[in-house]
Amino acid sequence: MRMTNLRRHRIFVLLAVFMLLAVVAAGCGTEKTPDQTTDKGAQEPAAQVSMEKLANDYFDNMPDNIYKIPLEELKAKVDANDSSILIVDIRSAEDYSKGHIKGSVNIPFAEMGKYLDKLPGDKEIIVACYTGQTAGQTVAVLNVYGYNARSLHLGVKSGWVGKTNYPLDTTAVSLPTGVTPAKAPSAEIAQQCADYFNNLPESLNKIDSDKLKAKIDAKEDIQIVSIRDAKDYVKGDIPGAINIPFKEVNKNLDKISKDKPVVVSCYTGQTAGQTVAILKLLGYDAYSLSSGFDLGWTAGGFPVVVPE
Repeated sequence: MRMTNLRRHRIFVLLAVFMLLAVVAAGCGTEKTPDQTTDKGAQEPAAQVSMEKLANDYFDNMPDNIYKIPLEELKAKVDANDSSILIVDIRSAEDYSKGHIKGSVNIPFAEMGKYLDKLPGDKEIIVACYTGQTAGQTVAVLNVYGYNARSLHLGVKSGWVGKTNYPLDTTAVSLPTGVTPAKAPSAEIAQQCADYFNNLPESLNKIDSDKLKAKIDAKEDIQIVSIRDAKDYVKGDIPGAINIPFKEVNKNLDKISKDKPVVVSCYTGQTAGQTVAILKLLGYDAYSLSSGFDLGWTAGGFPVVVPE
């Protein structure tokens, strides 16, 4: 009888030990380490958005308005006191003070990098410059950053005043405060966008037709890319220019050189400005032809050849 009781006691002890070990093992299996979480999705770091992807998105998701606003459309919005837009005049402070589009605020082109986190993210940003070219650059960077932005067709000088003779205002308008800005895809992208403006060259990423002609005559090692429509390119273009239509730039980056300066030509300079901004954000040494093929190159009487 004592043997039976002793055996029972041993069995009881063994069972107790096994149960204790099971509890400890279960606890170890479910214990969270510092980098674990019950949310499976939160265990994986957010995917880093690359500039290459943003550049592709810029062209692949291009709206029908190609990031530009017609003069008449903006005039109607101004007359209606449309609160869904903010007009940003990137001309010099001096020229802004002499007359600007009613309701527009002034942020000179080279200072835009300081204001990327101070613009209202819930409004459409309309950018106006002199002829539309630096506005094109600005709009491309703003859209990459996360804003919804368009440039004024032909700008204040050539379009608003020069083409339609719409009125200017002299009442200075301050940038709204207490706004919620657009959120950049990452801190790195935000810095790249700011650096675009902070490190602007003296040329403002543009080249005049006479200087381009001199480079062609001197047989300098440059590449000229016409982003006009193929149907217009085949009728005649700048000597030596290759054709990559605007909306297809991102699909043909392998045709654009990273080893030499690239001059981008469009019709009036605005879409070339957009293209140059995207190319420079990707590391290309790019410049847009001032006033483009129509208002710059051909208007200046420079030679046009039919591509072979």
